[in-house]
Amino acid sequence: MTFTELRAWVYSRGQLEQALGCDDIKMIYTPLKLAGYAVGSAERVILTPPEFLADCEDDVRRELAGLREKGFTRALAHTAGHIELLRSSGFTIHGGNRLNCTNSETVRFFADCGLADIIVSPELTVKRINKLDKPIKTGFLAYGKLPLMLNRRCPISDGKPCGKPRCGRQLTDRKGNKLDVLCSENTVEILNSDVLVLSDRLADFRTDFAVLRFTTEEDILPTVRAYAANRDIDIPNITRGLYYRGVL
Repeated sequence: MTFTELRAWVYSRGQLEQALGCDDIKMIYTPLKLAGYAVGSAERVILTPPEFLADCEDDVRRELAGLREKGFTRALAHTAGHIELLRSSGFTIHGGNRLNCTNSETVRFFADCGLADIIVSPELTVKRINKLDKPIKTGFLAYGKLPLMLNRRCPISDGKPCGKPRCGRQLTDRKGNKLDVLCSENTVEILNSDVLVLSDRLADFRTDFAVLRFTTEEDILPTVRAYAANRDIDIPNITRGLYYRGVL
């Protein structure tokens, strides 16, 4: 088995509109606040609520109820704590990579929880991904600047996140690498400076789907086309992640 579809994870209206207009993208992971731009294509959208719910769960529940009435039926569980919220709100549940799916037992557990599919942990090697039992569809993160850290406060302003996903601000590490800061409503991700690229390695993975995670990109279509054609991407500072060396 090789993967059968490409999915896009977007963070801006421009990225969403490009993904909606691209036949190579089958499903799109979309923040709640962007869903209004995709009402006519709700069947392709997987809503992504905030990762941290402790200070906003009631608001998220109301927002999900409103989007359910507009025809959206799919949503992402970042953590096990999201599952009951999404189930009680009437959504088909898709599992995110933060569920830390690292072995066959984990896949079976979340299948028993009723998940439709799951993105496996990016800490797995490709060999271990291919050996997983797969009672539900599985996918992997195949492109993008992977998160290094998830913070509750902005590391730049030392305050509440601004809520602008792509504020354009960066941190500099001890080696001089520029690390993009990606905000949501109540958390901040610090992203790897290198870009995960596997467009020429897709045949190595025996999964159902591959996820392209677009964060700071303005034009996503050249990357999508390269993945659809299994072509290499000529960009500096790429990484293969841990898929070929691993920690697990």
